[in-house]
Amino acid sequence: MGDYTIQKEASRILHEVLLKDDRLGIPDQVKDVASRIVFDESAVRTPFLPAPVKCTESSTALWALLAAFGSAIAKQRYGLQQKAVVNSDVATMFLFSFLFLTVGGKPTSDPETIKRYGIYDTKQQMTPWRRLTTTVYPTKDGRYFHLHGGMDSTKSLLMLGLPSHESLLDEMEVIKRISERVQRFDANWLDIEANEHWRQAGGICLTPEEFQASEQGEAIANDGLYLIEESSRDRLPPVPWPDVKTATFRPLEGIKFVDITRAIAGPTIARLAALFGATVVRVSNTELPDLGIVLFESNLGKRDADVDLKTEEGRRALLNLIEDADVVLDGYRPGVLERLGFGPAIVHAVAEKRGMGIVYARENCHGWKGPWRHRSGWQQVSDAVTGIGWLFGQMWGLDEPVMPFLPNSDFQTGIVGCVAIMNALDRRARSGGSYLVSTSLNQLNRFLISLGTHCQETQRALRERWPDMKFRYYDDLHRQMPVLRASLPKRVPELLNPKYFMTLKAELGVPEETMTFVGPVVSYETTKLFYNRGSCLRGTDKPEWPDE
Repeated sequence: MGDYTIQKEASRILHEVLLKDDRLGIPDQVKDVASRIVFDESAVRTPFLPAPVKCTESSTALWALLAAFGSAIAKQRYGLQQKAVVNSDVATMFLFSFLFLTVGGKPTSDPETIKRYGIYDTKQQMTPWRRLTTTVYPTKDGRYFHLHGGMDSTKSLLMLGLPSHESLLDEMEVIKRISERVQRFDANWLDIEANEHWRQAGGICLTPEEFQASEQGEAIANDGLYLIEESSRDRLPPVPWPDVKTATFRPLEGIKFVDITRAIAGPTIARLAALFGATVVRVSNTELPDLGIVLFESNLGKRDADVDLKTEEGRRALLNLIEDADVVLDGYRPGVLERLGFGPAIVHAVAEKRGMGIVYARENCHGWKGPWRHRSGWQQVSDAVTGIGWLFGQMWGLDEPVMPFLPNSDFQTGIVGCVAIMNALDRRARSGGSYLVSTSLNQLNRFLISLGTHCQETQRALRERWPDMKFRYYDDLHRQMPVLRASLPKRVPELLNPKYFMTLKAELGVPEETMTFVGPVVSYETTKLFYNRGSCLRGTDKPEWPDE
């Protein structure tokens, strides 16, 4: 390992990779303030996550880039010249931060807490039979395929000729029964049938080399971590940053942000915007399922309004929000909001009508070019098709893919999305116009793989440090995370430092209740990052902008 440290590698990724990537269109003023970004040397210095890829280093570097954009905008708005400190311990915790969340003093693993956020599991996805539809299985032709039930496994089970519900509690028996069905099919057939006929996510587990050589891999090979395109309509005039009275000098204060997302990556983009000061209204639907364990944390700083976009009342409510918005974030399956009448074209037309540009940001799994651009997808599917799963399996000496124990690509795509939106807002302030921001999980995973894996010496040390984290192809996140949760205090007690956490009053159904959660990765000399409110339940607020 030599003199390798997490901090040194994160600094290299920031200065030698990210800031020099012309595809990202990083302004000179951001590059200038990046010289005042420092990496906290008090954090753990050697790699500690049981992963072959550089999750900690990548997250830390991306947070540093986000910090640099924040510094540059704060300088432009408030005249601040300040240093920022990035803590790699917290940047790592951010990648599975919901495991550290406590509500009313109880962790997310507490049965009472599980029951509370379980109200969002309207399709009974947490039964073993339906949950384990989402994992990797071997196929007839010797490949591995990642089935994915999404938030409703019914279609995936019907595709396999299996009942939509079973009362089996023995997880290995469930895995055996589903595996027997999957092995009746070739991987390519499953890939086509799941994605193109049933419109259900899934993907063949490819090696990194196989993905790069695939038609989809080649289609996005030249894309950076994000794409920013100016609307083809006539350029609108520059939009000055809002004039706000502030004692915290957060860079996005006064920015109005409509969050139309579910799951993890999209809500994380909006949560980070709230952390950096934006006013965020999440448009949810209490009739749809949601990831409750994540939503209890990802609604930090947001207002949440129940809006049914299939009704005229709901469509009017969303349009009213958009008419006064600076950013609209779309995290649904590609094409869904277009069909509902709220795609980039109509949103940018609204901007033209009012004479002030809008940033339309979107996030998906596979990227916005190539034959898979229309497909739905999830973090596990991206990890499967890009080769991440094979890298994890090989680290443990297995000739099979193993899915990561944490939703790394989701949370890091969240950082990337917030960076790209800040970039687009800066362009709007300087040059005018409306912008389309595009990010994807596959773009993030390609970037992560490009950084290389840890050396063999480091991987061996990690295996020895985490002997209980050796899993098989069929072990999903829910089989892995309890082991991680139990092992973490012994393996990396430094992460449980009280200074890494914040506490706020929650609005999760119990009066005067507090929640404690992982705090900001970045600390500034003057700017103070925080959330305006704790997490709230869906439908807590009306679909309107608050009086400032």
